[in-house]
Amino acid sequence: MLTRISQVGTSVGVIIPRYIATEGGFSKGSPVNIEYSNNQIIISKPKTKREGWAEAFAKYAIEGEDEMLLPDHLDSEAIELM
Repeated sequence: MLTRISQVGTSVGVIIPRYIATEGGFSKGSPVNIEYSNNQIIISKPKTKREGWAEAFAKYAIEGEDEMLLPDHLDSEAIELM
């Protein structure tokens, strides 16, 4: 799709057609990453801080690596210290 760059204040911008924004899950005010590489401008969604955690924990559970390192109850010594 051919489009033109527009002046936006002291910057420039490109209008993203609604169908592309909808398909990509972008809406007004959405945070985006923008990069320039190999003569291309790439706009993408930012990664979340915990992206991939659910899959990693599921893998650990399947492999049996999700055992508790500490007991889920207090022993008598710990109760006395409280």
